[in-house]
Amino acid sequence: MRGMDHKDSAQKLIDAYRIHYNFVRNHGSIGKTPAEEAGIKLDLGQNKIENLIKLASKNN
Repeated sequence: MRGMDHKDSAQKLIDAYRIHYNFVRNHGSIGKTPAEEAGIKLDLGQNKIENLIKLASKNN
């Protein structure tokens, strides 16, 4: 339960999981991420997490 001792840190963990679930992890039933299924084209390549962070930092 590390990181769950404060509301803000718990929310950050939940947000990170949601981002991973929607943009990084391929789902067995659809064979791609939910973002890709929704038509969001990010071209994250092989290292999706690193490239997603780089893309987010450019748009921030």
